[in-house]
Amino acid sequence: MGARKVLDIAVSDDLVERWRGWFAPPRQPFPLDPLDPAIAASVPVVEGNPTDEVTDTFSVYRGTWTWLDEAEFDALPYRSRRALLAARRRAARPKFMPAWPSELAREGDELLLRWVASHRRPSQHASVPESVWRRANRLLPEAKRLAGTFPASGSGPNCFGNVLAAAGVPDTETVKVFPDQFQTWLDRQTEPVRGTGHDHEPGTVLYWTEHGQLAHAALTVGDGWVLNKPSQAWSCPRLVWTVRDLINGWKYPTTRLYRRRITG
Repeated sequence: MGARKVLDIAVSDDLVERWRGWFAPPRQPFPLDPLDPAIAASVPVVEGNPTDEVTDTFSVYRGTWTWLDEAEFDALPYRSRRALLAARRRAARPKFMPAWPSELAREGDELLLRWVASHRRPSQHASVPESVWRRANRLLPEAKRLAGTFPASGSGPNCFGNVLAAAGVPDTETVKVFPDQFQTWLDRQTEPVRGTGHDHEPGTVLYWTEHGQLAHAALTVGDGWVLNKPSQAWSCPRLVWTVRDLINGWKYPTTRLYRRRITG
């Protein structure tokens, strides 16, 4: 079978094979903190050592979790199973719950591909004219190659690394770049600009702070297009959207948008 498309991005069979293990691992986490104490007492507490990919699939970022395989889960009382599923459903929002391996085998890869695509706007990289990529190449030598791709390495690569990688900074494509590292690059390689005058040019860094802390960043490629990786998760690709769509999606009371231009 050839490459399939998710969010208008070609995905190889090899990558889908890796996705299956990250989406439907044999041992899965369930949050315990939301449970009624009487129900929590009926659930065995099993510690897990998840990969970053499984952590991102199930949003295991805080709180107390237990790790069960399907047989262990099925052996629990009905009320306990129902409460665990409800708690995990809330933790998974806005996406729907991941699946057990048996469910994935029964439903097929379409279940997995729907989960990856859910609550995400498709990439529009195919709509960017070749002339735009040519103009962008001087400042953003890797932008076209990265646009419309999923990170083959899995979880880790984030919005800050996406900006740096597109700008040609070595060793930033497959790792998590932390806010202080990104700020250092901003201070050295960019200059502040005001207003929307540079939003249609390549090399304008759009970045947001939340409560004064760096929260997100993206990079214009020209002609009103922007390269954006919304999160560090394996299921989050490097997307091309319009600048306006991205800005509208980041209008929150606690955030503030800034712009800087790569000086080249």
